[in-house]
Amino acid sequence: MGQTIRWGIMGCARIARMQVAPAILRCPNAHLQAVASRDATKLSEFRSLFGDFTPHASYEALIGDSAVDAVYIPLPNSLHREWSIRAMRAGKHVLCEKPLALNADEAEEMTRTSRECGVLLMEAFMYRYTDRMNKVLGVLESGVLGPIRSINSTFRFFLDRQDTIKEKPELGGGSLYDVGCYPLNLIGLVTQADPVSIAVECDKPHGVDVNLSAILRYADGLIATLHCGFNAFGRIHSEIIGTDGALLIPDTYLDDAGEIILQTKQGSQTIAVLKSDRYSEEIRDFSSAIIEKRCPMLGLEESLRNMRVLDRILDKIP
Repeated sequence: MGQTIRWGIMGCARIARMQVAPAILRCPNAHLQAVASRDATKLSEFRSLFGDFTPHASYEALIGDSAVDAVYIPLPNSLHREWSIRAMRAGKHVLCEKPLALNADEAEEMTRTSRECGVLLMEAFMYRYTDRMNKVLGVLESGVLGPIRSINSTFRFFLDRQDTIKEKPELGGGSLYDVGCYPLNLIGLVTQADPVSIAVECDKPHGVDVNLSAILRYADGLIATLHCGFNAFGRIHSEIIGTDGALLIPDTYLDDAGEIILQTKQGSQTIAVLKSDRYSEEIRDFSSAIIEKRCPMLGLEESLRNMRVLDRILDKIP
C-alpha cells in the first residue's frame, strides 16, 4: 500500500459527490481508486467531476477489487451493516456513514467482524475533525466549567426535498438517525457514560420521526437534552454547563469559522474558531491510521455506547 490509501466509494450518494470524493482528492495520503454504482449515468457524472478512477457496476465488484484498500459507505442506513461486513470480510477497511448501524446488535456484529478480519472500521462523524471541537475539548479538559451538570444540543433543518430516503422507515429514515445522532455523540463524548433514565417526545406523522426531543439523566445528576428534526427552520447549537461556567457552541457540527463563548464568574470570553476541512481531515486520519496500524480518532467502543443509548431512545418512540 505504501503511504497512500486507495479508496473505493460504494454508491454515488449526494454526500459522496459533494463532500467525500472531493475530500479524498485533497488528501496527500489518499487516492480515489474506484467508485461503484448500478446507475451508469451517475458513474459517468462522477467521472466528469473527479477524473480517472475504476468504475464498477456493482458493490460486489468494488469490494472484490484488489486495488482498493479502504471503502467509504454512504448507503442508506438500512444497508450499513450488510455492506460494511461484506467489505471487511473482503479485507477492506471501512469508513461507514453515521449512524454506524440501525441498532446496537448490528453495530456489535460489525465490530466483531472488524476485529476478526483485522481491518479498521469507523463511524463517520466528521464534525469531530474541526477546530471548533478542538477548542471545545480544550475548554472541557481545562476544568474551568467545573463538574458538568447540563448539556443541551440541537440539530435540525427544514427538509425541502421530496421522496428522500430520510422519509422512508424501511431505509432507516427519520431525524434521530439523520441528525439526532450528532447531539447524541456529543453528549456521549462529554459524559462518557450511559444514562440511567430517558424520556422522549416525538412527532411521527408518516412512519418516521420528524421532530424529536429526548431527556437523558445520568447517575451523577447531569441532565442532557437532545433535539432534532427536519420539519422546521434550521438550528444547530449546543451548550455545556457546569457548576463554575457555561460553554456556548453555535454551529456545533459545522466547520466554518466562528466562535464559541465561555462564561464564568469572571465574565464572558470569546474563543475564535478557525475554518476547518472536516471531511478531508477525517479521510486523512483514517488513511494514516491504516498506514500506521493504529486506531483512528473515533473508536468503536464509543460508537457501541452511543448505539446502545440510541436504541433506548428508539424504544421510547411510539
